[in-house]
Amino acid sequence: MALLSVFEYQRVRVGDPSCDEVTPCITRAQADFLTNQRTRLGFEVFKFVNGSAVAAQQYVGVCQIGDLTVEVLPKIDVDVGHVRKNLVAMIAATVDLAIKDGGTAYVGTQSHSILEILIRLFGEKLFAQLRRGLMRRYETREENRSVLRGRLDVVQQMRLNIGNPERLYCRYQEFLEDTPLNQVFKAALRRLLKVTRRISSQRLLAELLLMLDTVSDVPVSKLAWQDVHFDRMNERYRPSYKLAEMFLRNMLPDVTGGRHEGISLFFDMNALFEEYIGRTVQRVMRDSGVSVALQGRGGNQRYVARDSNGSGAFAMKPDIVGVRDGRYEWILDTKWKVLSQAEWREGVAQADLYQMYAYASCYDCPKVLLLYPHHDELGGEPGFRQTFYLNPWATTCMPPMRVMVASVDLRELVTVPAQLHSLLN
Repeated sequence: MALLSVFEYQRVRVGDPSCDEVTPCITRAQADFLTNQRTRLGFEVFKFVNGSAVAAQQYVGVCQIGDLTVEVLPKIDVDVGHVRKNLVAMIAATVDLAIKDGGTAYVGTQSHSILEILIRLFGEKLFAQLRRGLMRRYETREENRSVLRGRLDVVQQMRLNIGNPERLYCRYQEFLEDTPLNQVFKAALRRLLKVTRRISSQRLLAELLLMLDTVSDVPVSKLAWQDVHFDRMNERYRPSYKLAEMFLRNMLPDVTGGRHEGISLFFDMNALFEEYIGRTVQRVMRDSGVSVALQGRGGNQRYVARDSNGSGAFAMKPDIVGVRDGRYEWILDTKWKVLSQAEWREGVAQADLYQMYAYASCYDCPKVLLLYPHHDELGGEPGFRQTFYLNPWATTCMPPMRVMVASVDLRELVTVPAQLHSLLN
């Protein structure tokens, strides 16, 4: 299978017979398929920029079109393999999937797409959990029987067996492997076995299907997602479940008329960057005495104003907040934008600064950070770049409120915790 790797906002030529590895191109039919993803996904992955080219947008991920796999990578570095490895690690972090150092050794190779890597990680993670024992739980069963089992369901007995007294409508519980959680895993394995092109992954998925042999095959449309619950007994399966759900909800119908199913899996880099930084900050600040809450979580909702009825109006939604002893110590807002020394204030938008001013005021917070991805053209080291003091004329604000602009280097993710620790302390 051919693999086409492009970066955010990179152009791809359409229908040009002279294209090569340096100048990628796709057919008109492939371009139409990519640009029509908005109908299904709700956002544009690629957009026609003229009649002879399409351009990737801010969404990163992968899409299969027949025998072609197209992946869009973030503009973190120029090394495709390195960027791919970091992107997979960021996605894994957002679903609490721990990756050991050796777990992504094959990620940096040029021949494997993001999709193949995620499939492999899902298979390995699930295999490790199933080896510790297949999850079982008590499932309620209803059955019309000749011998009583469990208890008699009187209502159903009267409705179904009023003229057939030798039958008993029973309700009972069995300790089974055939649970909604295991059914989700089996459905994901069946579909991914048709998607992956790697022989080693096919073998791993086939082995996992054998381990789930006693679990029912349930169509994706019939899966009981609402009945999947986690507790201390099955919490270790949650990361695998999140990946399985991600795969199943992004499957494509076979639009090529071939034997292979496909998948279209994309992430908004704004949301992915925010979630990754937020999860990392939570780990960094775990023992610091600062409680960290991500956007919309933790009961940190405040409003710009109140209406005439006294209700809050215009809700504030900072990305990440740090609270110590009931007071907001800092607020961090992520922006997946490219700063540039050639622009005024390095390109920090005036609207973003107004937004940070509102956060500082509403939360009475002395330190607000705007965090951007670092890149070579910025020059210097990642970290603090600019500081703006709010209300400089005020004399009663102690300490003074500040908006600090900073950058974080994502090329080596192992250094990100230390960078964030330095920014927040």
